[in-house]
Amino acid sequence: MLKLADLASRADFEVGPLRVSPSRRLVEGPAGSTNVEPIVMKVFLLLLEAGGSVVTRDELFGNAWGGVFVGDDSLNRAIARVRKIANETAPGLFELETIPRTGYRLTGPILDHLDAPAEPAPVERQSLSRRTMVGAGAAASIAALGGGWWITARVKDQRRFEDLFKRARERMEYGDDSRKATELIRQAVALRPDDPTAQGLLAFALADNADNVNTGTGEVAMESAEEAAGISLRADPAEPNARLALMQLQRATLNLTATEDRLRAVLATAPDNFFAMRLLWNLLQSAGRSREALALVERAISIRPRAADNNYPLAQLLWINGHVAEADRVIDRAIRAWPMHRFVRFARFTIFAFTGRPRAALAMLDDPSMRPQSFPPDAVALWRIGLPTLDQPTAANIARTRKAYVDAIKQSPKLANYAVLVLSALGEVDTAFDIANEFLVFRPSGTPSPGKTKRAGSGAWAFTPWLFVPPVASMRADPRFSGLCDGIGLTAYWRARGIRPDYELG
Repeated sequence: MLKLADLASRADFEVGPLRVSPSRRLVEGPAGSTNVEPIVMKVFLLLLEAGGSVVTRDELFGNAWGGVFVGDDSLNRAIARVRKIANETAPGLFELETIPRTGYRLTGPILDHLDAPAEPAPVERQSLSRRTMVGAGAAASIAALGGGWWITARVKDQRRFEDLFKRARERMEYGDDSRKATELIRQAVALRPDDPTAQGLLAFALADNADNVNTGTGEVAMESAEEAAGISLRADPAEPNARLALMQLQRATLNLTATEDRLRAVLATAPDNFFAMRLLWNLLQSAGRSREALALVERAISIRPRAADNNYPLAQLLWINGHVAEADRVIDRAIRAWPMHRFVRFARFTIFAFTGRPRAALAMLDDPSMRPQSFPPDAVALWRIGLPTLDQPTAANIARTRKAYVDAIKQSPKLANYAVLVLSALGEVDTAFDIANEFLVFRPSGTPSPGKTKRAGSGAWAFTPWLFVPPVASMRADPRFSGLCDGIGLTAYWRARGIRPDYELG
């Protein structure tokens, strides 16, 4: 049981961006600070200490109120106040999940800053249910029989496995960094190495993260992903995440048509698989099929409404499809819910920049708490030149911006997509085409290049959703755009599918 004296003697501590002071009953975060009642602080500490595991209502009554009989309303009020802590100090950092007729657990990014979830509490920590004393006695009798210890251990392992698996999946659905998810699912696989679903999720997490690490580490991740996928598919040949992992590992040899066929095959047997839907809508955007991508994101939202990785694409696709006011509502809500998510910030920034509000985008760059984390320093420097020109597109400003972008991408080719967006929006179509053709068009091995930078050299499809966003409309209206699409492989894909991209449909 937590006593008031315990609160007074506890040292202050930090949980990610939060600073918690039990003695002062104060919680401070990037959005502000809040004082809470002693009972609320006790409940909050118990939930934090559980590390994402479920804390039952009886445990909360026993450890926060000390067995003093109080009504359910008292607990409900305390839980409501804990929920307000997040809104008042760090919106989006954590939420409380209600487990019907059982208890509560913390969810959200805060779990990444906590230790591994605590093992189920020892008997002396738990308070006996006020409703099921007879049931507790029966359980004790069973445990006293030979083998009771084995049953208890199995139950503890199963609960821990389920908790780790759920946290890993939630982290992957958050969609900002799969490395923490990989750590969690590895722990789950260690408990159940023969479980095909866990091995499949591990394989996908490793494959999804392999491209985001240095070459040596990436190769190890790819080998581990292939091994986990093999274990999963030998046990269950239809396991969807293992199939997605193999597809990701073979990405360099697959064109758009083959990739889409594999994704739709997974969705045919696992129609609610979030990761397959995410990969498919990215492909559809890259192929100029943003209307279909929007419908797929809306379906994913109906299944996982609180996944960050659904909400920022929804805002982007609403903007792309001409629904700017609705896109603003969605992305503003996402910023409040997930303020630390780099792609949420990037989506808010991009919509500002290219909907007549470059000053608002510039204000985001000037505020470290809002600047998109995906921007390296050289990108920030370029945006500081491009945004004022979008705001004041004089001939002198445009000329200065054109030169700055052309010079920058010679040193850092990864900035090419930003350059195409800004220059196309400014009407500098010739320069935009020069850059796009230089860095996007596939060339067979050995083909001479006028520049020194490395181009895409395989038949694999390029991730180019930005070619089909509003600021690139001037390029799409130019006859040269069809030649660019030929070189990227898009024309062959459209022909194979018997379709036309959205921009040709009006």
